[in-house]
Amino acid sequence: MQKSKSEPSNRLGSALTIIDESKRRQSTGNIWRSPGCYEIPNILGHAYLKPDPPVAFDLRPLDLSKQISKKPWYPPNPYYNVPPLPPLARSENKFEAKIKKMLPKVSTRSSDPRTRYAQFKEIGTGVNGAVIRANYRKKQGQQCAIKRCRLDPDLEYRSAILRELRIMAAGHSNLIKLREITLWRDDIWISMDLMRCSVFAVLCQRGIPEAHTIFITRETLKGLIYLHGKGYLHRDIKCENLLLGWHGEVKLADFGLSAKSTNKHRDRLGTSKWMAPEVIREDYYNEKIDMWSLGVAVIEMMDRVPPHYLIKDESELFSLITSEPSPTFTYSYPSMYMRGLVAWLLDEEPTTRPVAKDVLLEIDTHIQKHLLPCSSSIELAHFLNQVLPTVH
Repeated sequence: MQKSKSEPSNRLGSALTIIDESKRRQSTGNIWRSPGCYEIPNILGHAYLKPDPPVAFDLRPLDLSKQISKKPWYPPNPYYNVPPLPPLARSENKFEAKIKKMLPKVSTRSSDPRTRYAQFKEIGTGVNGAVIRANYRKKQGQQCAIKRCRLDPDLEYRSAILRELRIMAAGHSNLIKLREITLWRDDIWISMDLMRCSVFAVLCQRGIPEAHTIFITRETLKGLIYLHGKGYLHRDIKCENLLLGWHGEVKLADFGLSAKSTNKHRDRLGTSKWMAPEVIREDYYNEKIDMWSLGVAVIEMMDRVPPHYLIKDESELFSLITSEPSPTFTYSYPSMYMRGLVAWLLDEEPTTRPVAKDVLLEIDTHIQKHLLPCSSSIELAHFLNQVLPTVH
């Protein structure tokens, strides 16, 4: 019985101890949290301090004069020689190599052309670039003509320049002569013989008499015979491209539109008023288109203007050339044989139009029979001195 009475008291004591422990736990509320609101207590405090900012050191200013020694440099021994620097190796591009291979006898340079030429003055324009007159720096009193072309990366454009260089390097007496080539940066400078003027410059002053016209035509035909014999078309025969020298020379110039006659061509290229009908129609054509252009140039020399000069609209001009009969002289009075020569050159049918060799033979025959007048180079030079006394 005593044991039974003592059991409840023990239970009460144990319950009181549990209550006391729970009160102790609640008193430290900053440590214990119920599930779901757990938080790590900050038991470290400020134990770890933040590092101090870096200290900026004051460096002395750099004085380069103190780093350079004022004492002269002496070689290791009195017999020591400083080795020379290796020469600057310049990479030769493919275009320059192709020019040198094609024209081994023509001087090809790659330095600044302004070191050799001075006093540039523009005197004309070509198909691929402007033409300027220049003086040699080291040769007093000597001049040349320079055609400056932009070296476009297009392959067809570069092929046209190579073709023009090859023709001029031939050295024919009735073709403009090539002197030297300079490749400088993105340009090519083509040095040529300097002529006195073009036939067009004379026409700006007055018309050309028939005898001088025949002489210029004969010399032009000689150049065309050589050009066609080498397998080339000119495709831009006109008075602007016929150059005259101080002694009455006649030379054909501007081969920027020239092409190989062995290939088939149907491109509409050239100057509109001098184009043959088959060129305008874009039919296949050959070297006989130069004969048509020469016939128009003969009319231009005596009339001072080409046929259809007043027509500005190109479509109307092309319609007249392809539909109407061949043009003839309008403002001059040539002989009957001269009219017949031009009518022969301006044959609308390419198959019956003559070649350059036959025309030259026919002209020479008429001259021998005194049917056509023809001057000489001396007479032409005297005529130029009268018409262009201030041109040098």
